[in-house]
Amino acid sequence: MKTLSATYTVTATVYQAVTGQTDNEPFVTADNSRIKPHYTSKMRWIALSNDLLARWGGKFQYGDKVRVKGISPQLDGVYTVHDTMNKRHRHCIDILTHPREKLDIFTPDVKIKLVLAATPPQPLARPQLRTQANAKARPKRNALAAGPRPRVLPPAKRVDYFASAIL
Repeated sequence: MKTLSATYTVTATVYQAVTGQTDNEPFVTADNSRIKPHYTSKMRWIALSNDLLARWGGKFQYGDKVRVKGISPQLDGVYTVHDTMNKRHRHCIDILTHPREKLDIFTPDVKIKLVLAATPPQPLARPQLRTQANAKARPKRNALAAGPRPRVLPPAKRVDYFASAIL
């Protein structure tokens, strides 16, 4: 797990999951998380500008928990990074809110700090090859516990019939 003690100063804004403020799929974030239709700012999801994301040389990853201070008592707190802002923005965060909350925020000098780093995905385990050593280690099948085996009948003999009818 990475630790990051640096505090970054950013400008905070809010956005809604609507086509005019996002791409043509407003309920799908950059990390493929799905936003439920009846979401609120209590979900605590944010988008970061590209310069803050590790994918473009920054220090944060999707899934990181970030503490935000300096917006308002209502919006300060810990958020999860799920989205990316348009590439024209630098040193900015965007907080996901619902349109009915009617929040319009542009707050400079907001502080953000990593609280908990996302765990990187673990590689899938490779299937183990059968060798004589691990084949012997496998437990034998208990015939009584498994029940009777189904009876397999031999294939039926093929008989060709020829039928003719005289009308």
